Amino acid sequence: MRGSGSNIGGRRRIGGARGWAIGLVAVLALAVVAVAAVRMGDRGGSAAGVASDRHVISRETFPIVIAASGELEAAQQTEIRSELENPADIVEIVDEGARVEKGEVLVQLNDESIRTKIEDQLLSVESARSDLVGAENALAIQMNENDAALRQAVLKVDLAEIDLEKWVKGEVPKKRLELRTNLEKAERDKARLEEKLERSRDLYARSFLSKDELQQDEIRYLEGVAALERAKKDQEVYETYEHVRDQKKKESDVEEARAELERVKRLNESRQASKEADVTNRRRQLTIREERLAKLQEQLDAATQVAPTAGLAVYGTSIGNSRGFVMINGDGPMQIGRTVRPNELMIVLPDTSQMVASVRVHESVAGRIRPGQGATVSVDAIRNESFPGVVKSVSVLAESGGWRDPNLREYTVKIALVGGNPSQRLKPSMRADAEIVLGEVNDALAAPVQSVFREGDVAFVYAAHGGKFEKRPVRVGRRSSTMIELVKGVEPGTTVLLREPTPGEVLSQEISPEAIAAIQPTPEEIKAAAEARRAQQAALAAASEPEIDVDAIRNNPNLPEKVKERLKKMTDDEIRAMAKRFSGAQGGRSGQRGGMSLKIQSSNE
Repeated sequence: MRGSGSNIGGRRRIGGARGWAIGLVAVLALAVVAVAAVRMGDRGGSAAGVASDRHVISRETFPIVIAASGELEAAQQTEIRSELENPADIVEIVDEGARVEKGEVLVQLNDESIRTKIEDQLLSVESARSDLVGAENALAIQMNENDAALRQAVLKVDLAEIDLEKWVKGEVPKKRLELRTNLEKAERDKARLEEKLERSRDLYARSFLSKDELQQDEIRYLEGVAALERAKKDQEVYETYEHVRDQKKKESDVEEARAELERVKRLNESRQASKEADVTNRRRQLTIREERLAKLQEQLDAATQVAPTAGLAVYGTSIGNSRGFVMINGDGPMQIGRTVRPNELMIVLPDTSQMVASVRVHESVAGRIRPGQGATVSVDAIRNESFPGVVKSVSVLAESGGWRDPNLREYTVKIALVGGNPSQRLKPSMRADAEIVLGEVNDALAAPVQSVFREGDVAFVYAAHGGKFEKRPVRVGRRSSTMIELVKGVEPGTTVLLREPTPGEVLSQEISPEAIAAIQPTPEEIKAAAEARRAQQAALAAASEPEIDVDAIRNNPNLPEKVKERLKKMTDDEIRAMAKRFSGAQGGRSGQRGGMSLKIQSSNE
């Protein structure tokens, strides 16, 4: 009886276990049926009785959507940054969240050091102005001295030239006339004395003349011959020596006077250039000191920041915290006594009538996003409601993932919300999710993305075959975040597995080369794809270029000061052209990964 009772008890325990197992199976079966029913309702093409880990291939239409996340921003907002060149403490600041009117004081920074520098600079400017006046007077005196020296040198040249002309046209002809007259007189005296001597000799021969008288005539004749020789010699000496000597002396006097004139001119130029350089230097010093004074005055004015427009005052530190930036320096929130660094964002005045969702997308899909594409934005703070939007711009430069993921490159996409924000429910820094519609796949064979696997370059699915699954290579096409187009390799009605199968569920782990070759594109398909790609590239080239926010580039706090000064001198078109060239160079060097990036912490990129 005891053993019989024991058996009965044992059967009861077995029976109880079987009942529990049958109940569990029934629950699982109901769950499978429910999931299948849901899939039939969602897909409209799945056959009845298909398990939740399987999918029946059919022709479907699905949108190509990119999901992205980010936060809301005001479409237009005014940033108030510190324009001081040196850190300064906050003396007065408006309360955060307060409504301010145009012209109202927002921030007052400590300007005592600036006022002290202005007083010192005023003295420096006056000293430089006095030095300039002295240099200008010295220049005027030097110019007068130069004029006097130049007049003296010109007078010397004129006198030397007059002396030369006087000698050539007056003294030389006069001297030659005198010498020629003396020569002719001597010749005539000689001839006369010679003739007289002959008569005297004839008379002496006839005893009509005494010997003494004859000798006197002979002496006078000899004197006439000597006078003639002297006249000839005088003419010869003059032409040979005296004329040449006087000519060289007169010409040398002229040349020396002209050389002296050139020396005076050069000396005048040198002295005047020195005085002018001194004036230029003094004037430049005065200009530099006046510019420094003007800059200090600008710094004094910049110490008091007023509201350029009416709006809601938001501290810059609050925006930084909302975006996940860590204040490593530990300065804390904006408050009286806090030190503000140059170009640091202090206050933002957002215009919340028009809102923008600023989201980030991976660099692999950023090239497919264009302004004008539709999008849907949902906000965590407003449940069960979405807002239509339109892509406004795509950032030109990629942003890195920071120290958390330095290899990550993402582009910021601005999505303008359609309809504005009349109820003011949307506020800056609210977390937002966006779905950007890139296009639509119409009437194509498609399957969930989790049904497609890869081995190297080969994509394949696990297709049902005889109660098990086989690896079947497929050629894939366009895809969204949930669905993928199957171009070749499967037929409608094929059941595929949505998970990794167990070893016992797979017929073979190998894919035959014939099956891989069967899905390769034909020459006609390659040609058609190339034409479609060229048409797409032409359409993209014709599409509008991404909007470049010049103000965001100018106000980028991460740029060096020299670059900021250079950007201030450039026009908007020059900055846009530079950004395009930089973006093109970045794309050519880095492709889709590892490119150079520039972090822009601004609401309008």
